[in-house]
Amino acid sequence: MAKKVVTLYIDDTAIRLLVTAGKRIKKWADLPLEPGLVKGAVVIKEAEVAAKTKQLVKALKVKTKKVVVGLSGLHSLTRPITLPQLPKAMLDEAVIREAKRVLPVPLDQFYISWQTIATTDSGIHVFVVAIPRKTADTLLKMLYKAGLAPQIMDLKPLALTKMVTEPTAVIVDVQPTEFDIVIMADGVPQPIRTVPLPSEAQSWEEKLPMIRADLDRTIKFYNSNNPEKPLVSDVPIYVSGELANEPEMCQSLSDELGQSVLPLSSPLRCPEQLDPSRYMFNISLAFKELSSGKKAGPSVVNLNALPTAYRPKPISLTRIFALPSAVIVVSLLTFLIILVQSASANIASMHSQLDITNQLLKQKQLQRQELMENIAELEKKLAEAQASYNTFITALDSLDKQRNGVKGELEAVTNNLPSTVSMTNISHAGSRLTLKGRASGEAEVLSYAKNLDASGRFPEIVIASMMRVEGEGMDFTLILKTRGRD
Repeated sequence: MAKKVVTLYIDDTAIRLLVTAGKRIKKWADLPLEPGLVKGAVVIKEAEVAAKTKQLVKALKVKTKKVVVGLSGLHSLTRPITLPQLPKAMLDEAVIREAKRVLPVPLDQFYISWQTIATTDSGIHVFVVAIPRKTADTLLKMLYKAGLAPQIMDLKPLALTKMVTEPTAVIVDVQPTEFDIVIMADGVPQPIRTVPLPSEAQSWEEKLPMIRADLDRTIKFYNSNNPEKPLVSDVPIYVSGELANEPEMCQSLSDELGQSVLPLSSPLRCPEQLDPSRYMFNISLAFKELSSGKKAGPSVVNLNALPTAYRPKPISLTRIFALPSAVIVVSLLTFLIILVQSASANIASMHSQLDITNQLLKQKQLQRQELMENIAELEKKLAEAQASYNTFITALDSLDKQRNGVKGELEAVTNNLPSTVSMTNISHAGSRLTLKGRASGEAEVLSYAKNLDASGRFPEIVIASMMRVEGEGMDFTLILKTRGRD
């Protein structure tokens, strides 16, 4: 029998439900939401949204309570990080520690999920997802009120990466209140952006320039951070949601960016009456669940973002095989009677085996002595491992101090940057920081150097060069000496 999967996605404007059996879509429906029930992907009125969810489930005659639920990428963070080679037992602590360092948010307000995506000579490569606790808690509590049992949760931009067939591609999903931009490079989504649309932006003439500008910035940001492997013009841009049904807007976007813009296609068989672009996220959730344990597309990220506190508890064998108390008491009494009878019948033979038992006892004592020696050796190795762990923690703390120093210097460089001066290149080598930029004139360069000196971060500032560019301003190079760090 084909596996059935029920997927549910709730955003600010509607509830979307889709049911699949194997790779066939069997049922689907959506229910509009009044303004204010859900805002910014956060369920505001749990009871009212739960009632509407029940109504939709009942209308489609869905019997199962188990659902795969989707979550907007709004306010969520994702990041690939690299850790040194570590024992498996230390990996979870190292991931959380590194997430605290690289994510610009207090982690106590987020649920953290992570997945090891590769292990190489350079270290362990991990993909981290941080979901706001408020967003997840309100959604999941509402689902419980609706009588549903969430089994798997995934972010919309992450799930959509399962739909593409190329390891490197760009995905743009446009919904009524937000749009997602995902750049997937060699199967790893990086970066991911979810941008809210202003409520006054209703027409494509208002929305498309915003989407195009943000897409252009995201691609440039990726290329600047990956100069060795930038996105080339033949990398496709896949669109889903509202934009997939606007061929003229897609062509306009393709003409301006110089890249092919294609609608994201469904890997599941869709009935003719279904608009797959409207339900593409539900389809991606179903495809993710159907492909569980299998290779589904080039994306290497396939984690369950459902917080541990909300995951279904494993069924206890004790509960399964528990008997009524009366039956247990009777069984115990019967067992004790048989045990007493057996002991009386065999007491004579036990005496004859006493000598044998004494011999076995001596053997056990010898084995115990060997075990104690082994334990002493293991305790010695444990102490050595603890010393190695302490060394590792000290090294991490040292790296934190160095990185904080570099961060402070870069903040001083950018915070003191006048609006009339633009930076074209920043490089760091040893105790020197080299800045290259363009200003409207010599006075602005001197003012910038003076501001940097006043910051107290740099003991020495040298203007290495200033060269006027006809009609464009003054190109300059500053060399800053940084303070030494332990």
